Amino acid sequence: MDKKEFLIQHLTGGKSYQEISDEHQIAREQLSNWWNEGEEIRNEIKRSNQLYNSRVGKPEFSKFEELGKREFYQWFADQPKVCGYCGIEEFKLQKLFDKESGPLKTKRGRGRTLELERRDSASNEYSPENCLLACYVCNNHKSDLISEEEHLRYFAPAIKKYLDDKFLNLNDLG
Repeated sequence: MDKKEFLIQHLTGGKSYQEISDEHQIAREQLSNWWNEGEEIRNEIKRSNQLYNSRVGKPEFSKFEELGKREFYQWFADQPKVCGYCGIEEFKLQKLFDKESGPLKTKRGRGRTLELERRDSASNEYSPENCLLACYVCNNHKSDLISEEEHLRYFAPAIKKYLDDKFLNLNDLG
């Protein structure tokens, strides 16, 4: 067992330090060290858990729910941290939508992280094959009216340019 596996078991599987310590013969002190060293992994798992927990129990999420929280995290971790449509990088979104200094604001505080998006929203199914991570702008723009192909062809390049220009302007000011 390593740090990442410990954090996955603890945060997606709900295993206690004691259960993991007993099962793998690892001192609790080592587990505490891994916890303290694993902030980046913990944040990724936390985000995955938020996406999973916000949809669990909904019929359209049943394919992911059948896989379970751990496998959903594995799917999430394997996704590039760029919008699946326009390609904007998540680190840029974090600065653009920063609550204190970002030039872009949303009423519900969304935008700083990539969101779970259905490629074919007409199917209403959240599954590994039908989902990707998308920025707030693309996720809200692409709708039941606009197909994935149409969004990629007509809108995603313009959204990417808009967000990149905003990001460059932000860096020129700072």
